[in-house]
Amino acid sequence: MTSTDETTSETPFDWREFLARWSGEWADAQDPHEQDEWDPELTAARWLGCPGASDADIAALEERIGHRLPPSLDTFLRISDGWRPEDHPVYRLAGTREIDPHENANGLAEIFAEGLDEDASPQELLEAGMWHRAFRLDAETDATLVLIDPLDRDADGEWAVYEWAYWRAAPPDRFPSFRHYMLERYRSFHSSAAHKAAHGEGPAFVNDTTRAQDAVVELARRAALGGEYEEALTLLREAGEYGRPRAGLLRGQLDCLLSAQASAYSVDVLAVDPVYAPDLLPVAAAGFATTDRHDSRTGQSWALLARCTTPEAVERAEEALRAAREGTYRFTAEGPLGEAADKARELARWGRWNEAWRLLWAALPHWRPLGPDHMAPLGLLADPVLGPVITPERGRLLLALPRGEFARPERELPGTVLGPVGEAPGDDPVGLSWLEDEVPDRFDGGYRAVFVADPDPAGLPARLKDPGGGGPGPGGRPQREVTPGPDGLYPPRSTWDADHRLGLALGSTSYDDRALAWVGQAAPGWSFAFDGRARGFGEERFVSPAAAASQGTRAVVVWHSVGTFDRTRTRFHLSAGVDGEEVCAFTVTAGDVDPHWTGEIPPWLSLDGFPGTTGEWRGDEDPWTDADDRNTPDRGLPGTRGALAALERALGLTLPRTALLEGPLHSFVTRSWTRPPGPGESYATLIITTSLPDPGENA
Repeated sequence: MTSTDETTSETPFDWREFLARWSGEWADAQDPHEQDEWDPELTAARWLGCPGASDADIAALEERIGHRLPPSLDTFLRISDGWRPEDHPVYRLAGTREIDPHENANGLAEIFAEGLDEDASPQELLEAGMWHRAFRLDAETDATLVLIDPLDRDADGEWAVYEWAYWRAAPPDRFPSFRHYMLERYRSFHSSAAHKAAHGEGPAFVNDTTRAQDAVVELARRAALGGEYEEALTLLREAGEYGRPRAGLLRGQLDCLLSAQASAYSVDVLAVDPVYAPDLLPVAAAGFATTDRHDSRTGQSWALLARCTTPEAVERAEEALRAAREGTYRFTAEGPLGEAADKARELARWGRWNEAWRLLWAALPHWRPLGPDHMAPLGLLADPVLGPVITPERGRLLLALPRGEFARPERELPGTVLGPVGEAPGDDPVGLSWLEDEVPDRFDGGYRAVFVADPDPAGLPARLKDPGGGGPGPGGRPQREVTPGPDGLYPPRSTWDADHRLGLALGSTSYDDRALAWVGQAAPGWSFAFDGRARGFGEERFVSPAAAASQGTRAVVVWHSVGTFDRTRTRFHLSAGVDGEEVCAFTVTAGDVDPHWTGEIPPWLSLDGFPGTTGEWRGDEDPWTDADDRNTPDRGLPGTRGALAALERALGLTLPRTALLEGPLHSFVTRSWTRPPGPGESYATLIITTSLPDPGENA
């Protein structure tokens, strides 16, 4: 059940002033030209209540229900014996003569008890029994119950109130007292009246309460720009419950950064304003484009165009939608932030997300809002390369920085402020060992990578690409997009997008073993090609790419193949190549005998601490491993983490975690990691087809 418990105790509350203010504001909000929709007597009287209940009325009610009334309900009834909120879905609340037991009407107790089991909490059990013992407070509603539970009470003797609608597929809303419930109904009235006024369906809705809440919004704006975003969210949530339009405009921007997602409806109102359009329109367009991609038959981008009131606005929106769909939008800003964004984009393009993030973080104090309602440079989220760099954690860090009129641009550069790369808030883990944390959840079959002593990742396709140019996907299935760029790389894509558009996840064959490899920079002077969806390691036909990758340089190949159904088949392979020749190789299998090297390890590959025995690979020498679990092949190869750590120390290699798990990064189709089947060797091909259209296509 939804709870709106704002406080645990009742504070002094002037019921008479509250009800009079509510009534007066309601009367002022009525359109004099729409008298058929409301009672003119209520407007004239400026009172939504009734004469107060007498002591005898209260006593009679208490005798009928068998309980003393809770304090807030007792006080209310003595001032007004009933109430007419005149607001959907509750139109009238009962007085002393109408409050009666609910007695589980329509069998609701049994319905809401169905989901309970032996692990149900005491509060859940208490709420499930509410339907039997509660009393009805509603008199006229739209299929809505308002119940008060005499057993669900607090230390001050207040009873919880529940509101539930038959037409709403949700549990009841819980309020800790009648006072809390009435305050919620009051906020609901304000929200409804503000909405009508904003859409020309009623007179201007301005009063002391709206002015006070607008002042709260301004406090929230200043708090947000000052880096106190949590305080700002609390204030905006309160003002939003009163329907203050500006509260939603500001909160939507903060929510975008907190979720690190370009949201269609969070900023669409400001997005079409020419003042804010340069930064917020691309965000709204990216959100709608994403929605359209997942609902290609109907889409929702029309909602953005519908907000445009001039031909110029429509043209801007259409161009923003086009850029979002084609992935061509680039975030721009004046001054240091714009310069930092350009540099960060090139870093992020090759997986150097930590460094890209630090550049943006350092430049943010130089950002200036486009107008008073602009909270942050949200356009970063719409940039197809920079957007993924802003994770939810980094979004919170950005919001925590004073900016705009509260900025402190004199702050030092990020290397000093944030500390070494990999040790600061928001940084991804560095090195290679994190790969083992993602097995088998994200890399269920393991992973493989080629590291090349070449600072330019764009040169990797020339060394490793499929001789057929990418051709068809596994199993001979044509790829959906088969034309890479001049350098042989596909444009940066998310992992989902690459699988869907390139078609490489929709077929399987044991004839060859090509991979869709992500590329980037692994360390100063090193590049990588990485495949996180590797199939099983076929040792009989395996051909290490180390020789091909090392033409004119050095290369290292790593493959951790996980036996999904049989952990004894888990393997770890490492090989190195120099000037086009494989110089050494290492392989260990969980269910095999001793690990073994072939060739001679070159001096530049100093693998201090590399596991060398079967016990080290199986984790037998780990003091934390139970004796019964030692020397057990089905534990896989715990020594892999130590091998990766040794490789980190030897070459300073690192892989970008979030970039590889989510993308986008450049990619290309590698040559096969196995030789073709020889005479008498069989192979199988599985082709999976789908009837789903590409984004933008008609089914």
